Amino acid sequence: MGKIVEEFIFYGDDIRIVHFPEETRLLYANPPLEPLADFRQAIIQAINNPIGATPLEKQIKSTSRVTIAFDDPCLPIPLMLNDTRGIVIEELLKLLFSKGIKKEQIQIICANGLHRKWTLKELSIILGKRVVGAMGSKISCHDGTKEDELVFLGTTENGHEVEISRAVVDSDITIYVNLNFTSMNGGWKSIMVGLGSWRSIRHHHTPHQWNGKQSIMNPDSNEMHKILREMGSIVRSKCNVFQIECVVNNQVWPWPLDRMLCPIHSGRRTNQPGLFTKGALFAASCAPQNIKQGVRNLLRSDYKPCAIFAGEVDAVHSKTLDVLFKQQNVKVDQQADILVLGVPNLSPYSSQSVFNPILLRSLTLGYLLGMFRNNPLVKEGGVVVAYNPGIEKFHPQHHPSYIDFWKKDLEKFYDPMECWDALSEKYANNSEYIRKYQDDYAYHGTHCLMNWMWSGMSLKNLNAVILAGARQPDTARKIGFIPEPDFDRAISMAKEMAGRDATITYPVIPPLFCVDVP
Repeated sequence: MGKIVEEFIFYGDDIRIVHFPEETRLLYANPPLEPLADFRQAIIQAINNPIGATPLEKQIKSTSRVTIAFDDPCLPIPLMLNDTRGIVIEELLKLLFSKGIKKEQIQIICANGLHRKWTLKELSIILGKRVVGAMGSKISCHDGTKEDELVFLGTTENGHEVEISRAVVDSDITIYVNLNFTSMNGGWKSIMVGLGSWRSIRHHHTPHQWNGKQSIMNPDSNEMHKILREMGSIVRSKCNVFQIECVVNNQVWPWPLDRMLCPIHSGRRTNQPGLFTKGALFAASCAPQNIKQGVRNLLRSDYKPCAIFAGEVDAVHSKTLDVLFKQQNVKVDQQADILVLGVPNLSPYSSQSVFNPILLRSLTLGYLLGMFRNNPLVKEGGVVVAYNPGIEKFHPQHHPSYIDFWKKDLEKFYDPMECWDALSEKYANNSEYIRKYQDDYAYHGTHCLMNWMWSGMSLKNLNAVILAGARQPDTARKIGFIPEPDFDRAISMAKEMAGRDATITYPVIPPLFCVDVP
């Protein structure tokens, strides 16, 4: 393997270059799949030749009432320079208008589920100026709490209540425009979560499904996805849903950032970071924190569309997953005793917002640790070394229930299952949280509990998580991590816990990828 000298690693809002022990196994992403040569033409081809459905053009007429729904700006990370969802919706509007459908017959809904609502300016990051200019007054965000905007469709054989946006039921056709960045999204999750209510979502967002052992990145076996498909069968029987799913490749940064920062794909780096790169990263690290946060929220990726499918939900998603697994999944021969994770201040739930300690825990132990299909990358009872400063900071408008949980309830309900059982309905029915969700761009009251529960279930499977580079030891301890300010000492501490012969693995991101461990 040769001696490993140094490698890039995320550290909050910085990218550092650190030395790894010689025995460290470095994992790299697959190379980017070739982008579609003409994306707009590919959109037209997909909707004219759908999978398992009648072509869109034949389903609509001048009197049709149409709902177009799309994923919210939580993903991808970072958001795109030219988001595929906006381009697809542009082409859909052209088709609808050409069929004599008027603007008043169309509504465009951001499928934010129990995430916060978004301003029109924020949605324009996805939709683009043309869509916002043409449809501004007809663009809205889903509300999962207002009874008059929801419809109860029934209960599945296993007792799961199905309640979704009234717009889906009242429309002649709902066209869902999805961007697939990871295999946890898409399929029936789009409507059942994005356009669902707490009454429904509480059935599949529990410790049973989010247990840290069954990966949410494996739709075939994960319990959450099974429930979503079960619920989807009821929606299919009562509503007309036409799914459009676009897969993007993993070309993270535009040139020349990509050449400077991204590792060699599918193998070892052959060139070490040069003096210019080191100097640029050091200079960036010296910027004030408020500047870094501003840059983070302005950061855009150069992901390119590499596939698009349209038609019946399950048939479309099967094709989507085939491409996603080819792009995202890397085969790894065995689990590690110690897993090193570079943790950026980039959570889906800090998009255009603030990265807080609960999001740090869920990003580390939910998303990054959960990027596997069969078995976790780290052994049960293993040690995770997470590299992040761990700063206590919250956005009071976007994350009010997070703040209350952090200050009032965390210590009493530290256990993830007790937390969920005792607090989920209480937080869901808190009138102040409901008001802020409905009117003030706040995440639903239960959202903090979902992140705490998910990350807590994963923590149960580990020996320890060491927060390397920790600047606030008490904050690290409060989320169950062991603080260690120095990266090298954190690695040494992990070796002491796991044994001197312990195997060490570091997945080098970006780009983000998923592992297949037999």
